[in-house]
Amino acid sequence: MKKHWKHINFEQRKTIHSSISHNFKLIQIAKLLELDPTSISKEVKRNRVPIKFGYDFKPCDKLNRWPYVCDNCKFKFGACHRNKFKYDAKIAQQKANVNLINSRKGLDINSDDFKLLDEIIKTGIDEKKSLYQIKIENSDKIDKSLTTLYRYVNSGFLTTKRIDLPYAVKYKPRKHNKKYDYSNNFIDRSNHTYLDYLAFIHQNPRAYVWQLDFLGSIKTDSKSILSFILPELQFLLINIINNPNSNKVVKFFDNLEEFIGTEKFKELIPAILTDRDPCFADINGICFSKITGEERCKIFFCDPYISCQKPNIENANKQLRKFFPKKKSINKYSSKDIKEINQIILNTPIKSLDGNTPKQAFIKVFNEKLYQELFK
Repeated sequence: MKKHWKHINFEQRKTIHSSISHNFKLIQIAKLLELDPTSISKEVKRNRVPIKFGYDFKPCDKLNRWPYVCDNCKFKFGACHRNKFKYDAKIAQQKANVNLINSRKGLDINSDDFKLLDEIIKTGIDEKKSLYQIKIENSDKIDKSLTTLYRYVNSGFLTTKRIDLPYAVKYKPRKHNKKYDYSNNFIDRSNHTYLDYLAFIHQNPRAYVWQLDFLGSIKTDSKSILSFILPELQFLLINIINNPNSNKVVKFFDNLEEFIGTEKFKELIPAILTDRDPCFADINGICFSKITGEERCKIFFCDPYISCQKPNIENANKQLRKFFPKKKSINKYSSKDIKEINQIILNTPIKSLDGNTPKQAFIKVFNEKLYQELFK
């Protein structure tokens, strides 16, 4: 059976080259490669290359019929003074690769579908959604892969440009005039260091470890946003605190315990990993229950200036910048506003969760009742 629909590959081109040199007939090569003779004929004629230009400009009649080249001509090294051509498998393959790339350039979509796609992506990006979330939420209208969508944006085909995507464009490194002042070194963090954390997860490999941090705000703001994430589920809780201090951070955990109960608190939040911010300095207040007096969780502190030890909360803070841009005040936000934004985040499909949302993952692992209790 002749393979009319197959591209000629490099091995077949080498066979054509060798067969022409050995004076094979076109029909013989076609049977050998199981290809149509016309395909081979066009292949040779299309990809032949000049090897010598003679001073006799009268065209050679042999170049107008098979094999269209001088590879098997007995006069090619003799007294022939006309232009000479050859078929080279490597050169033919290079030309074929270039043609294949050029043939796939452009958009494989009609104008109406493209306008709809452009509108959907523009609307989604304006609503601070990622391309992944836009594709998941509009899977019935978008039949392109995520890679293709990014290619459309990067190539400038869409109204949405690369700079409109969050963190797609690299910025210059920030200049730090001075490091943060961790002058609270008088706090006794024995048994709460990062090495103690490593020992804890080795002894309790299935324990959930939440990560805790504050989202940076401008100096004139009196409010700060506390971010608290369960990395395995990408489950993020955020809370806004006015004039934050250690007592108000402890109050945040006391409220959580009051909402869900001590036993559920111990099950849900067995351990916390955070930095050495003075607001997290009340170790006993965070770790021990005000209701029963027993230990409700453990807390561990990263080493100074090594934020990569808690990468999940750092990445979560980076994502929060879509809602709370740098150099913009957050004093205008109320607790109700923060809860609404928190719900938007928890209902966002995430690729690492196979397109599910953090809310769906949390309910699957725990239950919906516990989820509702967290947001009383």
